[in-house]
Amino acid sequence: MSRFINAFHELATYKELLRSQVEHVLIDRLTHFMTVDLEDAKESSRRFDKAIHAYDHAREKFVSLKKNARGDIVAALEEDLQNSKSAFESSRFNLVNALMNIESKKKYEFLETISAMMDAHLRYFKLGYELLSPMEPFIHQVLTYAQQSKERANVEQDKLAKRIQEYRMQAELDNMRASSNLEHSSGINNIHVAGQSSYGNVEGIMQSTSGEVQAVKQGYLLKRSSSLRGDWKRRFFVLDSQGTFCYYRVKSTKPMQGSQSYNFIRSSEHNSSVFGRFRSRHNREASFDDEILSCRTVDLCTSTIKIDAEDMDLRLCFRVISPLKTYTLQAENEADRMDWINKITGAITSLLNSHFLQKLHPGRKLVKSSSSASGTFTDVQSLDRHESLKDDTKFNEADSVSSILRAIPGNDICAECSTPEPDWASLNLGVLLCIECSGVHRNLGVHISKVRSLTLDVRVWEPTVLDLFRNLGNSFCNSIWEELLLHENERIDESRTMMASVTKPCPKDVISCKEKYIQAKYVERLLVVREVSASGIPSHASKIWQAVKSNNLQEVYRLIVTSDKSIIKTTFDDVDGVDLCHHIDVQDSETMQKRQYDPAVCERINHSNEPGNCLQGCSLLHLACNTGNPLMLELLLQFGADINMRDFHGRTPLHHCISSGSNQLARLLLRRGARSSIKDGGGLSVLERAMELGAITDEELFILLSESE
Repeated sequence: MSRFINAFHELATYKELLRSQVEHVLIDRLTHFMTVDLEDAKESSRRFDKAIHAYDHAREKFVSLKKNARGDIVAALEEDLQNSKSAFESSRFNLVNALMNIESKKKYEFLETISAMMDAHLRYFKLGYELLSPMEPFIHQVLTYAQQSKERANVEQDKLAKRIQEYRMQAELDNMRASSNLEHSSGINNIHVAGQSSYGNVEGIMQSTSGEVQAVKQGYLLKRSSSLRGDWKRRFFVLDSQGTFCYYRVKSTKPMQGSQSYNFIRSSEHNSSVFGRFRSRHNREASFDDEILSCRTVDLCTSTIKIDAEDMDLRLCFRVISPLKTYTLQAENEADRMDWINKITGAITSLLNSHFLQKLHPGRKLVKSSSSASGTFTDVQSLDRHESLKDDTKFNEADSVSSILRAIPGNDICAECSTPEPDWASLNLGVLLCIECSGVHRNLGVHISKVRSLTLDVRVWEPTVLDLFRNLGNSFCNSIWEELLLHENERIDESRTMMASVTKPCPKDVISCKEKYIQAKYVERLLVVREVSASGIPSHASKIWQAVKSNNLQEVYRLIVTSDKSIIKTTFDDVDGVDLCHHIDVQDSETMQKRQYDPAVCERINHSNEPGNCLQGCSLLHLACNTGNPLMLELLLQFGADINMRDFHGRTPLHHCISSGSNQLARLLLRRGARSSIKDGGGLSVLERAMELGAITDEELFILLSESE
């Protein structure tokens, strides 16, 4: 739209120019003719009448003299006659000139004015044609895109209507089935029958998901409080394909157990791009911390279910009884209650059977038999080991994250106190921690350490984060953060004095000892060998710029940690100085200055068609986008790089990704909060720049760009 708006602004400028020309050429000249030329003629006519009257009066007086008149009188009257005649002749010629001027202007003035006005109109329409003619392909492209969007919207509307109809029909069938089951129920035996019938469905879902955690059932239930008042509170419950049964305070913190959003599983429902879009947008807005704080999980392996409440007068209730707590829940209708009971019972049965078979045959995989209608398991030998390496990053359990991260050198123990099998991690520091040290790290603040769980925060562990940890690990990170400890014998006296009170804690040390060590290590950085800039040595900005350019992750990490000051905001200007190719002259007009900021007129970009060839004002994040390394992008973002920083041409890192065709990096930036609505020096947003390159074939990228607008 901005391109069309700019075109209308230009047309308005042309129209204003035409108006001023018409006013100057036509109106001003005609007004001058009426107010000046005609008034001069009228004034000349009045002077002529006055002069002829004076001339006649002087002539009559001179002619009426007698012959005996005195000579001085005759001379005076004769002089008066000559003056009157001279004034008469002068006024007569002035009148003739004025009338002649009017007559001549009547022949060419109006014709010339109309011709000039027509020429102004010609230039106006010519400028309009020159402005709009190059936009013709873009106009047709936008019209085509709008038509396609309209057709897609109609298709999605039809799908939505169909899903609503299917949902209503399924709800009616569920109500009828629930009413029938209620009439024929015979106590708790009926629940076991229902659990056996739903076990096959639940177990089938749990076995069919490969790397994607799906919701077997989710929705709102009323939960009775355990307080003395025993009031009812509405909570959002989720039963997923891993057998996890949990509830959340509000729906806005609906969980993400894995890299994909929960999909509601019903036999009559399928995935839809409309609902997927709303879910993905909603899940991005929910923070990880909110999800952890609001989540409560029930261990179904040690739980059982009752079909009613302790108070027999309450309707539509059931209980989930665990060794720690009894949860009294109430559904909205009988069909929903029976569905929850059946699904939970099936999940409990599936979990108990799977654990039992795994204990009978350790080291073997449990594969569902294709010939078994009841959903039993057949144990087979472990498949090819290469298959596990191939699917290393495609995990569907939290334990897989732990095993992947603990396999990295040094990650089998806590980075601070050496406690084995750490279950927590610091995302930006790249180290694994035990639960006690993770609490100390959390108290440092997210600007120093971003603590996440390996088992609870499954959604955090995207492939790029896992790959980043593979390139770092406790061993490498501690070689930088604890370099003075590793080279203890080579320390100078000053360092030895400063570190006298700093000792690496052991697993059994008290929490205060661990807290003191972590504070000294990360806040005061007493164990880091700092690099100090000196003459003849490349600056830290130059070093980190070259490290990012060469995709050296470990060197970038080392420079960030060991620098005296923060270098994460290093720009190209800090490395090579101001680029004289874009030198701004204060004497240039404002229009010329704005034009230099437009990337479309940059010679360096146009000659090579590469946005990375003009790096003036670019940050490290811009450079990482141009090198195309998602791990470098992840590392810089974890250390607080400005995701929306703009270069000389007003382009954000997202602009660079779109211009270079790096859709994967663009999706990563958008999921991390990059704003596509920011306009570059040419006045175009990221979506508009993407549309300039042609049709957007990446549907996920298009949805992310549209939602960010």
